[in-house]
Amino acid sequence: MLKQRFMPVSEKFQDEDEVELPSTFDPYNIRAQLEKVATKFPDVNITVEVIGRTVEYNEIVLLKASELPNPSRRGKYEDTSYEKKIIFIVHGLSVKGIDDIPCLSKVSYFETLLHYYFEFLDKFDIFLIPMANPDGISFPRPFWNKNVSPQKACPGVALDRNFDVAWNFTRLISSCSQNYPGFMPFSEQETQAIRRIFHYHHHKIVAYINVHGNGFDERTFKGEAVLYPKGYTEFQEDDDQYIDLKGEIDEAIRNASFRLMSVTVDNLYSWYGIISGASVDYASTVFGVPFSLEFVMQPYSKVFNYKEYQNEVAYDSLNAIWGRIIHAVFQYIWESTRYIEKRRLSKFVRYPRKLQFRKHNRV
Repeated sequence: MLKQRFMPVSEKFQDEDEVELPSTFDPYNIRAQLEKVATKFPDVNITVEVIGRTVEYNEIVLLKASELPNPSRRGKYEDTSYEKKIIFIVHGLSVKGIDDIPCLSKVSYFETLLHYYFEFLDKFDIFLIPMANPDGISFPRPFWNKNVSPQKACPGVALDRNFDVAWNFTRLISSCSQNYPGFMPFSEQETQAIRRIFHYHHHKIVAYINVHGNGFDERTFKGEAVLYPKGYTEFQEDDDQYIDLKGEIDEAIRNASFRLMSVTVDNLYSWYGIISGASVDYASTVFGVPFSLEFVMQPYSKVFNYKEYQNEVAYDSLNAIWGRIIHAVFQYIWESTRYIEKRRLSKFVRYPRKLQFRKHNRV
């Protein structure tokens, strides 16, 4: 009995590193899961931070990824080196169909998705929230797309309708609706956490991408889509850059030699009809983020009724389709950013005296 009472701690409890974590993202273990994922990328500087907590006290976790410092680049002008822009990505703000999209719900597929994001770390830093709605994911109810915060009639707020841009212009949506936008903009802890990222880093954020599923299950088949602002009006302005982006994505998909597969590139209004309070519109309209997009992923897990092949179909979708889309989008953002920066610098080169004169005039 004495041996049992005074058993060494090492025998009673497993080492934290040896604890077997779930293979599917779990709201109660998300930080530990991401820290373990970070060890799979030794050549990337990854930090994992808790940026908020939900009403159920689940952690809202931000993964920051950047290129490891290169000692060979250090030199005389190290302090004046170019500050990298940020691509800010949010997964699972809307949770419909997320269980049938392995790259958003299963750790091993998520690691493959990270490889595509990290291809451009020499050009951008990546800020990623892998589980923006942990309460909604853990809520045991089919056809659920909200969080679970207490409301008047029914629990939950549709987080991607809770942003302060054309918010709830109809004023007629019940809290029992899956599109309920909350009693006021940014009423939810999850959307407040995302807003803080914009407030702190908006001067460096060059792109915001909201990634989610296309339907509640695989029986709703609309295909893959890349969407851009605006959703709150049918009048579209200044969407030339997105039309050019559509050409790049179409070219990437054509090069894959698909016979039937295509990717829709359109504005939010054309895809959903009129919507309000969307995070993509908020990033674009309020903070002027140059590129604000939705990646809408089609669930494929059981769409062909071949259970033995369902993982292969999902894996092929990630690699053959979304790998190409991500590369095309990130490459286009990089080239557009460089072009804008060159034009800005050329003005200083062409008119240095005029700019200097104005500066002295102000003094």
